[in-house]
Amino acid sequence: MRPRRLMAALVVVALLAGAQLGCRRGPSELERRQAQERQRGLEACRRHRAVLPQRLARFTADRQALVALQAESYRPAAGPRPLDPEEQSRLTIYDQQSEQEQYDQALAAWQEREQGRRAAWRARQRQRLQQAEQRLAASAVELRAVSAELLDAAPVPSLRPEAVARHRDCRPEAFR
Repeated sequence: MRPRRLMAALVVVALLAGAQLGCRRGPSELERRQAQERQRGLEACRRHRAVLPQRLARFTADRQALVALQAESYRPAAGPRPLDPEEQSRLTIYDQQSEQEQYDQALAAWQEREQGRRAAWRARQRQRLQQAEQRLAASAVELRAVSAELLDAAPVPSLRPEAVARHRDCRPEAFR
């Protein structure tokens, strides 16, 4: 009985060893595709290595310009100087009323001018933002032509430092 069990165990071990050797035929289809993808990435890195610094600099400058424009806010011009209560107390009632009317007129004229200035600033700002967004989008397209992994997928894309470092070096081990 024991020799049979021993023999059966040896057969099972031999079958498992044979099956394990049969599994190691070569790289799987997935592994082959991944290796090809890494090789293509390395070749693209080497091909674009000369233009990458300029494209990175342009993208960084365009992104900073857009962020700076988005942070800008309208600054109104100085309005008419308010009446001085101490000075008003020394005037006659007629003069106080006269000065108040002049101040109210100056204030109304300033508010009207400010509305126009604010509307003009907003229109210019919209146009400047649109142009900055277009420049950034063009810079992003240029970088994605090198490698899509250089940028994140945010509405205002940012550089991925680890991918940038890998593409600056173009070392084969970085693409494994």
